[in-house]
Amino acid sequence: MANWANIFPILLILVCLIAIILFADWRRTVVALAVMYIGSFILFLQVMPITLASVKLISGWTSALLLGLLLPAQAHKPETGVRSKLLFYLLALVFIWILAYLVAKPVSSIMQSIPEIIFAGLAIFGTGLFLLGIRFEPHSVILGILLVFSGFELLYASVETSVLINGLLSAINLLMALIGSLMIDITNRVETE
Repeated sequence: MANWANIFPILLILVCLIAIILFADWRRTVVALAVMYIGSFILFLQVMPITLASVKLISGWTSALLLGLLLPAQAHKPETGVRSKLLFYLLALVFIWILAYLVAKPVSSIMQSIPEIIFAGLAIFGTGLFLLGIRFEPHSVILGILLVFSGFELLYASVETSVLINGLLSAINLLMALIGSLMIDITNRVETE
């Protein structure tokens, strides 16, 4: 790592990603998503002005708030085989992050960007894909889509700092959270009838 000040936001992001994968309660995962946006905000500050980075932070928090407000209170169901499943999830996350670390340096030289930002973006992107592959509940699918998009935003922000494009990406982030929350609400209403 070239810049040791990036360790805190990267560790914050990785801890939040672990929480999103390991916790089955949607409240904890939404809080972890909101905290992950703080780490992303710190990394965004290195490649864009504070106003654009603040837009990313506010749109991320708003999408987490939309998920938190529109998700109904669901009963927590304990899963069987929790220890082996959690161990597999942790090992898979470590594998994804090692792969992201190994790919970050060559990709950063191609994109002419900071390797830590590329690593964080790839780690978020890979974790989102992993979440989409392991869980099929509607709120987990929406979280996975938001993680994939957040990783893409972090990767793309290191290349392009256009105000219009970043505004459109933030609007897409908010729309995905809104549509996902409404779809979850519709699914829950159908299940209760």
